Amino acid sequence: MFDIRKSVCLLLLAAAPSAHGDVSYVVNGLDDTLSANVLSHVDTVQFGPRARLRPRDHEKVIDKAIEDARAALRPYGYYAPDISVRIIEKQDRSAIVELTVEAGPPIRIASVDVGAVGPGATDRLISAWLRAWPLGEGAVLDQTIWENQKQVAIETANSRGYLAAEFTEHVIELDLEENTATIALMFDTGPRYVMGDVAYSGHAIKPGILEYIPRFEKGDPYTARLVSRLRTDLWKTGYFDDVTVLETERPDLDPPAVDFEVRLGTETRNHYSGALGWGNDTGIRLQANYSRHPMSANGDRVDVGIGYQELDDQFTLRSRYRRPRIGRARQWWDAEFTLRFENQDLEVKRDEEDEDFITLANGDLDERHLRFGRLKLKNLKGGEAQRFTTPFVQFLNSDQRFDLLDTTPDDPTTRVSDPALEGRLRTIENAFSVGIDYEVVDVQGRAFETFGRRDRAWIFHSDKAFGSTVEFTQFYAATRRSYVLGDRLKFHVRGEVGYTDAVVDQFELDIGGQPLNLSFTTLPNFYRFKAGGSMSVRGYGFERLSNNDIGSNHIITASAEAEYRFLDSWSGAAFADIGNAFNNWDDPDLKRGIGIGIRWYSFAGEIRVDIAQAIDFEGKPIRYHLTIGTPLL
Repeated sequence: MFDIRKSVCLLLLAAAPSAHGDVSYVVNGLDDTLSANVLSHVDTVQFGPRARLRPRDHEKVIDKAIEDARAALRPYGYYAPDISVRIIEKQDRSAIVELTVEAGPPIRIASVDVGAVGPGATDRLISAWLRAWPLGEGAVLDQTIWENQKQVAIETANSRGYLAAEFTEHVIELDLEENTATIALMFDTGPRYVMGDVAYSGHAIKPGILEYIPRFEKGDPYTARLVSRLRTDLWKTGYFDDVTVLETERPDLDPPAVDFEVRLGTETRNHYSGALGWGNDTGIRLQANYSRHPMSANGDRVDVGIGYQELDDQFTLRSRYRRPRIGRARQWWDAEFTLRFENQDLEVKRDEEDEDFITLANGDLDERHLRFGRLKLKNLKGGEAQRFTTPFVQFLNSDQRFDLLDTTPDDPTTRVSDPALEGRLRTIENAFSVGIDYEVVDVQGRAFETFGRRDRAWIFHSDKAFGSTVEFTQFYAATRRSYVLGDRLKFHVRGEVGYTDAVVDQFELDIGGQPLNLSFTTLPNFYRFKAGGSMSVRGYGFERLSNNDIGSNHIITASAEAEYRFLDSWSGAAFADIGNAFNNWDDPDLKRGIGIGIRWYSFAGEIRVDIAQAIDFEGKPIRYHLTIGTPLL
C-alpha cells in the first residue's frame, strides 16, 4: 500500500545536503580588494552551502565562475582579464573551485568633464568636492569611486540646503580596443531651500521661550547642521525626555522651504546623577547632583550639586537657578550660589626648583559666594557659533582661621612666630563686585574630527564704596582651539592670562636660621589663581603652582599639542606646557612641562591619558593624568 508519509521522508532525505561535499572557492593572482569582490560574486546557490558537485556539473561551474569573476572585475576597470579555473575534488567528496586570474591592463580615463551648475555651484563645500575629484586623466576607471563621489555630491548638496540636486548628465563611454574611457558628469544643485515655520507640540512651556531656541530665523538658508543643532539645543534645555523633529519640504514656495514639526515629550522633571573618582593629586572625589527642569511653565530650572574632595578635606555645595526672560529673545535671569568649606595648609619653599613645601600654618576656610546676572545669547556665523554675555553683581563672604604651627614638620625644634603674619591669617572679608563675563563657543565635528574654539574673558571690580572690606580689580582672558589637518593630524593650542590689581603683603621669616620670603595677597581665596594639573601645566600637581600654594594675583599658562591618529578610535599625542600663578610680574617664574599621551574616542567621549614631566623641578618628576571630554570644553 502506497504510504505518502514515507515517500515524503525519502524525498527529503534525498534532497538533504550530504554530511560531506562542501563546495568552496579560492582566488589566486589578485590583490585583497579584487580577490574579495570576486569571491563575493561567484555563485554557489545552485549547489547550496553543503552540496555534492557531480562531474557532469564541472563545465557549468567553470563557465559560471569565469562569468562572475569578469563581472566582479569590471567595476575596478579591468575588462580583459585572463581567467583559468580548475576543480579539485577531495576524498571527503568536497570540492574546491580554484580561479587563477590575471587582471590584465586596466581601463584608463582619457577625457574628463566634471562640473556643477545652479545656484550652489560656487558653494564652498560643493566647490571643494569638485576640486577633490579623484578620477582625473590617466587614472584607472574605478566605478566604485565614481558611484561614491556621486553619493558624496548629493549628500553634500542636501546638507547645504540644495534638496533638489541631481545629475543631469552622468556618462561613461568605453573604448575596449584602446582600453580607455571618457567620463562626463554634470551636477545641477537646483535652488537652495530656506528655513520655514517651526511648530512645537507636546509641551506645556509658555509661548516666547521655545521659539527662541532655534539658531535660525524663518527665511535663513537651510543647512542640515542647524537642524541637528536644533535637536541638540532642545535636549540641552533639560525640559524634554523625547525630541522628534520632522521635516516637510515645500518646493511649491518661492524660495522653496522646509517646515519643521517638533514633537516634544516630558515624563519626569527630577534628575539625579553622581560620580566617584580618584586622582593622585586630589585623592578621593565624590559628587551628587540633583536637577529639576522645568520647574514650571516659565521654563525655569534649578540645579544642586554637593561634592567632597580628599585634597584639603574640601566640601562644596553649589546651586544654580535660571529663568528665561519671556518675550526677550535668548535672555535668562541667572543666579548661582556656592558654599565651600576646606582645610588648607600655608606652605613655603626653600628652593623654587624643589617640589616639596614647608608647612607653616594650617586652618579652616569658609566661603559663601552669590552671583546674580542677566545672560544673553547671540548666534554667530549663521548659528554655527554662539556668544554668551553676562553682566553680573556678586557677593563673597570669606572667613579664614589659620594658626601658625608650633614647629615646622621638617625641623621640630623650630617654632614659627610672626605677629604681623598671625594677624593676616585670621580674617573675615566681604567683597561686593560688579563685572561682565563674555564667552564664545564654536565647536563642530565629533570624536577625532572635533575642531573649533572656545574663548572666555571677564572683568570685575570690588570697592569699599560698595560696602566691601577689600578693594581689587580682576581681568581674565583665555582661549582653547583645535585644528584638524587631513584624516590623521590634529593640533590643540590653549592659553590664558589673568591680572588682579590687589595689595600683596611681604613677610620675611626665619626658619631654622634661614630667611624665607612669604608673598601673601589680600585677594580673597575664592578669586585667586592657581596653575598645574591635567588642564593646566601638566607635570605639576593639581593647583600646586602659586605663591605658597594658596593662590596668587596673576596667571599665565600656554600649551601646544600635536595629535596623530593611528587607528579609527585611537591616537597618540605629544605636548609642551608652560605657566605659573604668581604675585610679581617682574618674576613670573614660568614652569615648563612636556609629555606624551594616548587618546581613545569611546562611545562615552574622548578619554585622555597623559604622562607628563616637570622640567623645572629638581629630579624632573613625572605625573599621570586621566581626563574625559574634549579639551575645547
